[in-house]
Amino acid sequence: MSEEFKSLVDISFDKGTPFWLHTKDYIFGMVPTDNDRWIEVSYTFEDPDEPFFTTERNADLSFQFLLEEVEKGVSFYVEDLKVPLLKEFANSLEGSSGSEKMNAIIAELINNSDKYSGNLPIIKSKDQLGILKEKV
Repeated sequence: MSEEFKSLVDISFDKGTPFWLHTKDYIFGMVPTDNDRWIEVSYTFEDPDEPFFTTERNADLSFQFLLEEVEKGVSFYVEDLKVPLLKEFANSLEGSSGSEKMNAIIAELINNSDKYSGNLPIIKSKDQLGILKEKV
């Protein structure tokens, strides 16, 4: 399982910019594929049976799942997360395609993470992927 996860991490930047976040309990990611689709990735450290899970979705659904994870999942770990500000940004993307929304929200969170939290646990560049692989 962990080798499959590490392989996916290694290729995650091959088709665009992925979104990766990590907490003490799990890793969550959205990895772009061809044809406006994304692979949602989760690795839950305390799950002995199936810690690694992936599912592929279209960009519109992936956008909704990414927002839900950041707004609900990460806010449990990051006390200073400004969820209303993130929702405001997401709402500004109304009318864009799913792919445009995914690329815009990922770029916003990577490039302006301090605007939303002083300690948002995300991977900002390919150079930081080792952080994820060390955790598994």
